[in-house]
Amino acid sequence: MPVDERKVRDLLRNQHIFREKVLVEIQNYESTEKNPTLEHGLLQYCNDAAYGDMRELITDVGINRDSIPFHNFNARK
Repeated sequence: MPVDERKVRDLLRNQHIFREKVLVEIQNYESTEKNPTLEHGLLQYCNDAAYGDMRELITDVGINRDSIPFHNFNARK
């Protein structure tokens, strides 16, 4: 079934409405993906808990206190 050119034009013109409707009606993880706090918190936990070979690995990868934009309010400076 061919798609009418006017429908495609209407869809592209109102894509913000369609996107919002899809995000509201279909439960997905887009809000989690756009919120980096979880990822940075996990990196901070990994950095704080690592020792030995794991410490060497995350140091080689470039994970350190300065590269994680996460503020742990319980940690002392």
